[in-house]
Amino acid sequence: MNTTPPAPESSGVSGVRITRGVALAFPPGGIVIHAKDNKLEVKQFHLRLNLATEWLEIAFENLERARLAHAEWANLRATGTDSDELLNREFKAAMQAMVAAGTFFEALYAATREVLPPHLHATQTVGRGKGKRSALVAEQLKRAFGLRKKGAANLLSVVSEVYRFRDESVHPAAAFGPPAVHPLLGQYVERRVAMFTFPNAQLIVRAAIAYAKILPTVANKQGPKESRELAAYLLSTCEPLFVNWESQYGSLLETAA
Repeated sequence: MNTTPPAPESSGVSGVRITRGVALAFPPGGIVIHAKDNKLEVKQFHLRLNLATEWLEIAFENLERARLAHAEWANLRATGTDSDELLNREFKAAMQAMVAAGTFFEALYAATREVLPPHLHATQTVGRGKGKRSALVAEQLKRAFGLRKKGAANLLSVVSEVYRFRDESVHPAAAFGPPAVHPLLGQYVERRVAMFTFPNAQLIVRAAIAYAKILPTVANKQGPKESRELAAYLLSTCEPLFVNWESQYGSLLETAA
């Protein structure tokens, strides 16, 4: 697989498609002005993609799949029958929804490090959860969006919980361990089968979508100026998700950060 980017003048390439979340920039020497005829020549350009909104959409889509499987399975059990296929369908969809919710925070972490000056980058974590990835991400988002003490504590608590579920999937253990009781089955199962359920996924995805609204709203009031454009982008691109959530599941926000 060839990953070398083509030159702008490559034959057969007609223009640049700028899709949602993509930014265009020219590196030093990327644009040359010819003194003879005063014409611009594009020698090189770079593109940047922000995937935060896409990961939230993936989370919401998989949550819907988990909800449908959960409802179908619950209805089936009410008739006295059961289905491992529906159990597995809910499990996989819920797991993917939670992983996507965690990846939203990772994408937002990366986006903020691109727009903030280096002195605002989180380089090490402090306080509770020191050394954990979730604490580093929460610290970066606190700085990027201007959260104060209470808001930062709430964010760290939420991100830590999101990453707890995410890590159970992306860093799966293969060792034996104690079982858990599945909330719908009332039977012992491997603990992750009890973790990756629609009700748990609903809580995790709601938290991620809620912070897509909370963080930019706070940033517009008290955040650094460098994050204002990112905040506006999040609010505008995630607006359909906010509407869809409240249509399907009710209120998105309980308290402000």
